[in-house]
Amino acid sequence: MGNIKSQIILACLLIVSMTAGAVKKQQPLVYYGDTLEWNKDWQRSQCGTLDIEANIIEVSGIACSRVTPGYIWMQSDETAKYIIATDEEGANRACKLKMSKTIRWDWEDMSGGVYEGKNYLFIGAFGDNEETDGSYSIVWFEEPAIDPINTPEITITPNQIKYVYPDGKKHNAEALMYDNREQILYVITKVYYNVCQVFSLPFRLDYGDETQTLTYECDLGLRSDLGESSNNRPWKGFHLVTGADISPDGKYILIKNHNNIQAPWTWTLLFKREDGESVAETLRREKHPAPLACYVYEWQGEAICWLDNNTFYTTSDADDGNPPIFKYTRKVPEDVENVQTDSQETIEKHIVLINDAMYIRSFDGHLYTVDGRRVQ
Repeated sequence: MGNIKSQIILACLLIVSMTAGAVKKQQPLVYYGDTLEWNKDWQRSQCGTLDIEANIIEVSGIACSRVTPGYIWMQSDETAKYIIATDEEGANRACKLKMSKTIRWDWEDMSGGVYEGKNYLFIGAFGDNEETDGSYSIVWFEEPAIDPINTPEITITPNQIKYVYPDGKKHNAEALMYDNREQILYVITKVYYNVCQVFSLPFRLDYGDETQTLTYECDLGLRSDLGESSNNRPWKGFHLVTGADISPDGKYILIKNHNNIQAPWTWTLLFKREDGESVAETLRREKHPAPLACYVYEWQGEAICWLDNNTFYTTSDADDGNPPIFKYTRKVPEDVENVQTDSQETIEKHIVLINDAMYIRSFDGHLYTVDGRRVQ
């Protein structure tokens, strides 16, 4: 018990000395007229590095496999017209998906979801940087099982949902989400130094070759501060959306952006969806999202996906061609129920055991690790 007491005393001393300066410096985000507070409930670690020579480059979309847990599907932006699956370490390619026919390229994002009891993968084939193409589609197919020993390569017959935007204009988009609750696909446009827009389309198996018209849902950050920063470089607002995903149970939404000019102006926003809300209603609420304090700028950071409510991944088009794979986890799992306290001594009343890990509850109610890191 003496060693534990020493750790507790050290932790308490560190708690007293802790200040907000310990949090990583990032630029604040002005969103709907208010400066958002950082969400500090998550921690970030590098779980792997994608071996580009054995896999793909310019990763712009990822999705966790629901058919074969433990693998992540990844698709390239332009350089490889196929999809791969790796574990979170990224070094070993477990499976490669090839398309059986030519389909619209410039794939920008990937999402997974369940429809009528089956798991599907959705690809946003809607990149249009110059806004001159206009031939947009969402590619979809049933997710195959991964067997790296017997079927390291699988040929897929893809389907396409061709669509146009309701305003009749051409748009560039890089973010695609699928909501398991509503069974609706969401497309978010990527706009430079201006407001991005959210559009929707209910998923169905029988669209065929008929072109669909998306439904406009909302602007994303309508009253964000989009003015120039102090050194005359753009911008402070949440623009340039490059990736998004909805948690499997539909409770959480992640939307990320990037800015190639000024790294501090990049964020990953977390939205918590209330019971009975549609995705659009959640995104329309003005003061709801919180930028994640642990997010670190990734060069061409475009890919993000949920594993579950306590874990998600990101990766990017790294400068050296071998992008790191980052894993984000809640410091305290959302569904923690078995919390016990030790009340043998006064100071030990502040010991909290969560999933066999020891934490310190401070006098003001905050939770800390034994080495003094605040987790709640």
